[in-house]
Amino acid sequence: MDKDEIWSKTLALLLENTDEEDPKTVFLNLLTPVGVFGDQFVLLAESTPVESWVRKNYLGEMQEKLLQVTGTPISIGLGVNTQKETPQQQATNTQVTATQEPMQQTEPDWMNHFVDPSSISNQASSSTMPAAEEAGRVGGEYASSPTSGEEALFSKCTFDTFVVGKSNEFARGAALAVAEQPGIAYNPLFIYGNSGLGKTHLLVAIANYAMQNFPRMATRYVSANKFLNDYVEATQRNQWGTFNSKYHQVDILLVDDVQYLEGKDETINQLFNIFNEMTNRNKQIVLSADRAPKDIDMDDRMRSRFISGLLADIKPPDYETRLAILKNYLSRVNQHTSFYGNIPDDVLGYLAEVATSNIREIEGAITRLVSNMTLLKKNSISIEEAQELLQDFFPTIQDKKIDIALIQSEVERFFKVSHEDMISSKRYKGITTPRHIAIYLSRYMTEESLESIGKKFGGRDHTTVMHSVNKIERDQKDNRILFDQLEQLTLIIQERC
Repeated sequence: MDKDEIWSKTLALLLENTDEEDPKTVFLNLLTPVGVFGDQFVLLAESTPVESWVRKNYLGEMQEKLLQVTGTPISIGLGVNTQKETPQQQATNTQVTATQEPMQQTEPDWMNHFVDPSSISNQASSSTMPAAEEAGRVGGEYASSPTSGEEALFSKCTFDTFVVGKSNEFARGAALAVAEQPGIAYNPLFIYGNSGLGKTHLLVAIANYAMQNFPRMATRYVSANKFLNDYVEATQRNQWGTFNSKYHQVDILLVDDVQYLEGKDETINQLFNIFNEMTNRNKQIVLSADRAPKDIDMDDRMRSRFISGLLADIKPPDYETRLAILKNYLSRVNQHTSFYGNIPDDVLGYLAEVATSNIREIEGAITRLVSNMTLLKKNSISIEEAQELLQDFFPTIQDKKIDIALIQSEVERFFKVSHEDMISSKRYKGITTPRHIAIYLSRYMTEESLESIGKKFGGRDHTTVMHSVNKIERDQKDNRILFDQLEQLTLIIQERC
């Protein structure tokens, strides 16, 4: 059935046994069918008051009758035909079909001072030229534009510049497989992990790879905030054609930070429709969030779509990966700026040791050191100078004056165990795990020797202390819960000083 037949049959059911002069008859005849988009049947009202009255009084019944006609669960989308409104009506029309307000956009994470503008322009022009032949398919906008704000895909976000470690190698491998075989390898791909670990980098890398190797594919990267704003704008201005060309007619769609759509039910419903349509056509969808799908507050049908493909978790980087990130970033600084100084290996090692797990903060620390060295025309920098410059980034162990008693107290409070149990010889898991963690933190947050730590944990010898340290060091690499507990405890202990 076409849109007119669907609406004609639905309207007949709605107006059955209803008088021609009944307001219901009058108002429903002021709706015009636009078409079916995914799982949504869109109708336009002749004015905002009509749309508001229909939504308030008849929408539920309309859904019910539409289901009888189509036999499939299709939602109704109501909009306003602004071309039929007077200029005064349009000027005062503040109605929005979606219940959300547009969210403020922020600059993309990968914007920084060390990207060579000429290389961006050259790459963007060469990679997007073939795709321009299909510009009509996506409303003339491509994610490769270097000046389009949030959609700018900078040259630094590639698979080659992504530093791989044990914490992210699975996610990176899955992303590369999707880039090489879009719509075939893993569909959808859902990448999740804490903020600042490289999720955006991987999504942009997929887009850059696709535009370079599959130029005739329409590829779009967008943040969840941008998707929400586009949806709200489409409903406000009745610009469904533009919205549909952006999101319904692409070959690869990458949506970043979908957790920001929590509570935005109508926008989620629109994404759900796009999701179904694209996967049915074997088009690739990649999503990212700061938490696993099971922890995102969305309805079950959307959550089930998220987990229907491959889930890839990015964990915080370990010491070796943090050190590699620092060296990689410094290398890019040397390539794209006039900085020719030297940050010694012992300083980089210190930064990797005390750095947080947020990659942006790690890179920010290097930026501060480079800026200081450049302004003061210094060729090198010492650990002491780095510590002074980065006090608000990574306060030093000496300044904190953390002792074993403080660590024991906070770990005991965190896990709800007594101090007597903490230093006892009891070996059941509810005690041994907190004890191992407290010993591990004592080793790395104080300057106490193994023997000294052992004495303060019930007189244990140094080999027992080393066993606890090695166990936690090994287990946290594969146990996200344990890693998160260590991160939380570290922050708590630092704040107590």
